Amino acid sequence: MTTTDLILSHCDTATVQLPQSMASVQKEAADFLDANKFAFAKNEVWRNVDFSDFMNDELLVPQQNAPTPQTKFTCGIPNLDTTQLTIRNGFYQTDGEPLQKLGNGVVIGSLRTAIAQCPDLVAKVFGTTTPVNNSFLAANTAMFTDGVFIYIPDNANVAKPLQILGVADHEKSIFLQTRNLVYVGKNSSLTLIHCDDSYNHNRCFSNTVTEIVIDEYARLDHYKMQNLNDNSGLINQTFVRMRQNATLLSNGISFNGGNIRNHNEIRMDGEHCDVQVHGLYLMDKEQRIDNYVFVEHSHPNCNSYELFKGIMDDNAHGSFNGHVLVCDGASKTNAQQSNKNILLTDKATINSKPFLEIYNDDVKCSHGSSIGQLDEQALFYLMQRGIRPHTARTLLMFAFCDEVLKSVGIAPLQQQLREMVQRRLQGELSSCDNCVMSCPTDNCHFTIDVSAI
Repeated sequence: MTTTDLILSHCDTATVQLPQSMASVQKEAADFLDANKFAFAKNEVWRNVDFSDFMNDELLVPQQNAPTPQTKFTCGIPNLDTTQLTIRNGFYQTDGEPLQKLGNGVVIGSLRTAIAQCPDLVAKVFGTTTPVNNSFLAANTAMFTDGVFIYIPDNANVAKPLQILGVADHEKSIFLQTRNLVYVGKNSSLTLIHCDDSYNHNRCFSNTVTEIVIDEYARLDHYKMQNLNDNSGLINQTFVRMRQNATLLSNGISFNGGNIRNHNEIRMDGEHCDVQVHGLYLMDKEQRIDNYVFVEHSHPNCNSYELFKGIMDDNAHGSFNGHVLVCDGASKTNAQQSNKNILLTDKATINSKPFLEIYNDDVKCSHGSSIGQLDEQALFYLMQRGIRPHTARTLLMFAFCDEVLKSVGIAPLQQQLREMVQRRLQGELSSCDNCVMSCPTDNCHFTIDVSAI
């Protein structure tokens, strides 16, 4: 049975049973999937996306009671102190209680357990950030297996970052559907790191959905890293709903992956919201990546800034589809959108489509896109100073990436990402067997002082 047949034959059978207050959301998703199947030809948002090889493959859906390796998967980024929440082969993995209720009212742990123990908190997020508007979202809503649940109450600041480790290390080719829910209460703040990694080289197709609600005067710093093997496919959909005076910083970096779709929808439901979305993708070989960002300005005095940069090598293919919607009445909107790309070969391709949809006059909006090669004059200048051609090219590419890296607000993470980008630009970074971030076991000796370029 193919993945498509598996989903469609079980779309009305929920893997996780929800209480009556949320069951209607699953029923709506099942009905949408039954009516629309997986036809995307007429959907402009999904037109460049092709996961047909995974959908036509015969992939195993892991079971919750399946035996798991005894080794515990941890992230070893030097000096990075986080609370780690591991999703392994689609299910939450922990040595202790699956749901922790901390003294300050913070609740973190397994979504499956949270639905059973505190459904009223889950209902604040589940199905509230977006209507069911695509088949992969519908499939996840109807059939997700588990995920991470994070609830931050009002007036609570979580000092230590939380880190979601999404790990695939099954001995067979697998299909995963996980769902993460995050609620940040009024006047609260949270730093969240989300890593997707392959623990071996087996085939994996992951359909992940993350729903986030940021309440009034709250702040979320969200960092996403992806380092998957070339046999893997990942659909990572993130839906954010923000209320008055909320702040979001989102930074996503894709190092490796056979086929990746990053789908982001951000809706501002109050005045004076501030959104910054940064993205960096480094693809080579036959790898493919699609980035979609939708930002809705529905209230006055809100700001959004988007910056996505990509470097495509060999036969890699990428696309950027950015859509900023300024609704009627959303005066004093400030929205900026930029996508910049470097193609290193004549076979690498990128489709870039920044798009503004504005129904208000009193706004300040801009968008732009560039696709080109490395500056030959800059290369010549560096080589005239005795720098070898390969090193000169790497210096220019790193300087191109650095604008995104500088937006990472966690010093140990920023340093590690700089080292990983340096290694990736030299073709040295690939998924390894002991760390979600593929960290080096010794110090990287390739040092770049960007200020000197």
